[in-house]
Amino acid sequence: MAHIDLGNDLPGIRGPMAYRPEINQSMSEFAEILLRDDDNTLTRGERELIGTYVSYLNDCFFCQNVHGALAGHYMDCDIQQIDAIKKDFNSTDLSAKMKALLVIAGSVQKGGKHVTAEQVEQARTEGATDREIHDTVVITFPGI
Repeated sequence: MAHIDLGNDLPGIRGPMAYRPEINQSMSEFAEILLRDDDNTLTRGERELIGTYVSYLNDCFFCQNVHGALAGHYMDCDIQQIDAIKKDFNSTDLSAKMKALLVIAGSVQKGGKHVTAEQVEQARTEGATDREIHDTVVITFPGI
């Protein structure tokens, strides 16, 4: 719920973006590159899954379901599988690398200082590149 009158009833981040149309285009282009650009070693599904998980932690119904639907589409899985990942990704068949990246995403969601060197090293040990770690952190920014 917005605490200021945005002059619209759009869900999720769409309301604030419409309130400031001059920044809407830049934010949309940023999200498009980050989530859907094909020049990335994380798949579109993996990137959307990071957005799904963080939106779940943020308790944003709109965002977790939009990102979740896209993650499910790209990863060829159903909503029950996405819900299981959101609730306890460690008990799913995600790769160890994705689990390590979701740990980092969960820490970033709490605040950047919650990310530890051990979490980053674990992600690297599981095969994550510095760019994948970077993109995980940036996807976790509010409003992506």
